[in-house]
Amino acid sequence: MKTTDTASRTELSFLHGLNSEDSFLAGSIADKIEAAVHKDRTAFTGFLSEGRAELAKTVAAAYSFGNLMLWGGYEGAERVMFGAFSDYEGPSAESFPIKALTFTFRKQDKLTHRDVLGSLMGLGLTRESVGDILMSDDSAVVFLTVIAAQTAERELAKIGRAGIGITEGFDPERLPKKEFAEIKGTVSSLRVDCVVALAIRCSRTKAEQLVTQGAVLIKGHEPNSGAKKLSEGDTFTVRGYGKFILGSIDGSSKKERVKITVRKFV
Repeated sequence: MKTTDTASRTELSFLHGLNSEDSFLAGSIADKIEAAVHKDRTAFTGFLSEGRAELAKTVAAAYSFGNLMLWGGYEGAERVMFGAFSDYEGPSAESFPIKALTFTFRKQDKLTHRDVLGSLMGLGLTRESVGDILMSDDSAVVFLTVIAAQTAERELAKIGRAGIGITEGFDPERLPKKEFAEIKGTVSSLRVDCVVALAIRCSRTKAEQLVTQGAVLIKGHEPNSGAKKLSEGDTFTVRGYGKFILGSIDGSSKKERVKITVRKFV
């Protein structure tokens, strides 16, 4: 018994508002869903940004397709693959073609995320073949497609001028913990311009200007206007200010303003 009836491509009306790259991705995801439903073939994308992962979920919802999983190699990954699973293979993290490598180096080399990513790109790898890169003082845990990991193990001996060691896998207990700075306050509503104004301590007018200029992204996408409402758990970035998450909605004040807690990634 098939998991879903697939939608016609003509019914995916949201495709008309996408740029060419996102439209191509949406079509590719639709193909993977149709292969899973009609050919019993499980298929995966490469690593997706947060915005493109949201697009993948939108396409799956348009097809009423639920036999899917988003996974980046560990819980809480930002860059994830989309997996469309056949009826004969339920969603499983172990099925994803992801391999983790741990690069070790001297603390004094002070390597950064940009250094590691640049060296991987220098091997001819695509951005879609590289997932999260988790940095600490003397190591980096990198999540890659299996093929990309084989290339890195074979060809990468240095990052910049720093020699590195490479081991397969990673120690979950040593993964860098995400740290946040909490920003508490009240807003007149959960409109994005109101929440951004609190998050970066600016006027609502300034926040609206940032939205209009395309400097604000919600889950990787530009909102149509500052009037878009945020929900608890939504992430957003403000160019030049950083990445945030609407951590909690904490009730109302005596003046009927909404109490919220925003967390800034640090």
